[in-house]
Amino acid sequence: MFNWRNISWKHLFVVLLILHILPLWIFAYFPSQDGASHVYNALVLKEYDQHENYKMRDAWKLNITIFPNWLSHICLAALLYIFPPVISEKVFLTFAIGMIPIAFFYFIDAVHKDTKERFLFAWLGFPFAYNYLLYMGFYNFTLSISFFFFSFGFWWKHKDNMQVKHICVLYVLLLLTYLSHIASYGLIVLGISVAAGCIWGCEALAEAWRIRSEQIGTIIKQFVVSLKPFFRFLLYMVPIYFVLMEYYLKSLKLHPTGSHRGMEWVKEYFWGVKSIVYFTDWHVPINYFLLAILGIAIVISIVYRIVRKQWIKQTDVFLLIVFLFTYMFIKAPWSYGPGGWINDRIHIYILLMLAPWIVMDMHKFIRYGITTCLIIFTLFHFGTTAYDHGRISTEIAELVSGAELIEPHSTFNHRSAGWHKSEFEFGHYNKTEKKMEKRNDIKYVTPFVHSTAFYGVYADDVVHMANYEANYYYFPVNRNNKDSVGLGYIRADYVVAWYYPETEPFADLKPNYDIIHETKRLKLFKRKTQEPVLELWDKTEAGNLIIRFDMQSDNAEVEEHYYIVGPKTMYVSGKYGWDTEWNPREQTNTTNWRISPREAYLGPPEDSTPLTRDAVYGKEDAAFRLDLPNGTYRITNIFQSAEEATHEVNMLANGKRIIKKLIVPPHNEKVEKEATVEVENGYLALVIYTPKKRIQTDKKHIHWIWNGCIVEQITAAEE
Repeated sequence: MFNWRNISWKHLFVVLLILHILPLWIFAYFPSQDGASHVYNALVLKEYDQHENYKMRDAWKLNITIFPNWLSHICLAALLYIFPPVISEKVFLTFAIGMIPIAFFYFIDAVHKDTKERFLFAWLGFPFAYNYLLYMGFYNFTLSISFFFFSFGFWWKHKDNMQVKHICVLYVLLLLTYLSHIASYGLIVLGISVAAGCIWGCEALAEAWRIRSEQIGTIIKQFVVSLKPFFRFLLYMVPIYFVLMEYYLKSLKLHPTGSHRGMEWVKEYFWGVKSIVYFTDWHVPINYFLLAILGIAIVISIVYRIVRKQWIKQTDVFLLIVFLFTYMFIKAPWSYGPGGWINDRIHIYILLMLAPWIVMDMHKFIRYGITTCLIIFTLFHFGTTAYDHGRISTEIAELVSGAELIEPHSTFNHRSAGWHKSEFEFGHYNKTEKKMEKRNDIKYVTPFVHSTAFYGVYADDVVHMANYEANYYYFPVNRNNKDSVGLGYIRADYVVAWYYPETEPFADLKPNYDIIHETKRLKLFKRKTQEPVLELWDKTEAGNLIIRFDMQSDNAEVEEHYYIVGPKTMYVSGKYGWDTEWNPREQTNTTNWRISPREAYLGPPEDSTPLTRDAVYGKEDAAFRLDLPNGTYRITNIFQSAEEATHEVNMLANGKRIIKKLIVPPHNEKVEKEATVEVENGYLALVIYTPKKRIQTDKKHIHWIWNGCIVEQITAAEE
């Protein structure tokens, strides 16, 4: 028969861990504010090196430097090689959320390894696994919480016998913390340093006091000798301090001042434990129960310490760290430059760092009572979270219900009359009337605004024009041309409208867009397109369509029966033109427009026809799009250069490689390359590129060159 007495804390821990992971897999979407953007940008990292993703490569550039805020993107990009995007996020969150209680258990176990009752307050890891910053979508910071406690626990466990192998492991843990988030890295370095200074400093003072009757020289010598462990600590911490100081000085230079939210906000946040409040204020009354439990435990701990005459213990450093973190929480600015939520990040560690200071070996009935109360609190907190999580997930499912209608090689934007709005009611505290009230909006996070990023993950090469991460230097994907994307010079092929009709009648969208998907609160617009303009085409003797393009400057002599394609001949629906924007050149002083990355080459007039004399060239990938009827086509490309150097050319046609490492020779030697391409989607996209090389020589130039192109229909597609 089943015996309840055989249940240990390990069984209960596993049950609670599984319970906390279940919402990730039961509900379709995780309702975070920024999470979907992380998934989208991880997909950009994964697919950026593929030249067929010309829209993506045109809009974004990779910020490949070592800085905090990297780790979640690396993990998600790796998972995307195995799982679909939404599943990749679920797998990542399973690890990120599940590791917080595990890491906190490890931390408590390391500090109280000789205490049988050491797991009394280890349950605190569960309610803090679901926290405000997690639902803000701060996935990197969520990872850093686990690495913070793994790092602190590992250091505490081995601090008295820190060997080379232990230092290496500590460095790895601290590096992972740094790559996750700088706030946790700074706090862990500060916490470990304060602990080391207090522990070994107090031991040295105690030793000096013990021999206080000796000569002053002997006392000083013994004091210094007793500080050897601390000096050894400082020695192996030098690289850690250097990394932190380098980041701090750089940030101070970039952002010398910050903004503070005021003491009223600090007081309300602290006593409401709002680091674990996100959807509704109903969490706040539940959090008062947690404060009551901890308050009782603190009083009992003080009484036990007085009765046992335990005036000073090593674990007292955690109380000092709590006071230090609390002071930092009160005094720290809410933001420095674009980086914010500093107080929120500090606050999440305050109560957790208090746990190892509390006396663990209380009377068993007191321990059972505290444990029961903590688990009840955890279940109430989790239950409220899961309930709201599930409701919001259904709304996100509606918001992204049109995502699979997005076509490859396209762009999309979004708009809304209220990103906080919800069809469900959430509890809000009315400060004026001092009571709770129900409202149809989500108070602290905005889970809908960036969930639209999922529209960019189902089709190949989709540009999310409202990708907020690309605006900031501390993310691995940045805008290639912030003016073009941010100000709308790139036209959105799709517009995701959420709760939009309540304030505007779509006056600016209806002339140019069609509604292709509609639900109760969602309208998905697609830009109207034109059928191929066949009047531009000539016909061969066999009656097949044929069109010819001369790549050159707009005012140069053009080959007969050819259309001029200059560097700025942009694509027009139904016709032809460059389908990549004017991206990475320097911005002028007078306008927001940028110079095209493509330029015209004017060759010498002698011994050349207008077609081969002039060309368009560039270092960046360029996509030339031609709308045409489906069918089989012969593509003939012409290359010729009067320069003294060679050029390497590669080309894709609708994703198919038709030219690979073609060397265009110098001295006006003409090269023609033919290829046959099947067109099934109503357009031909020719992507021309050259390898990324930094060094140009007299014999090898590092740009592609393109003189002309002929597209001839071989057979038309069957109706």
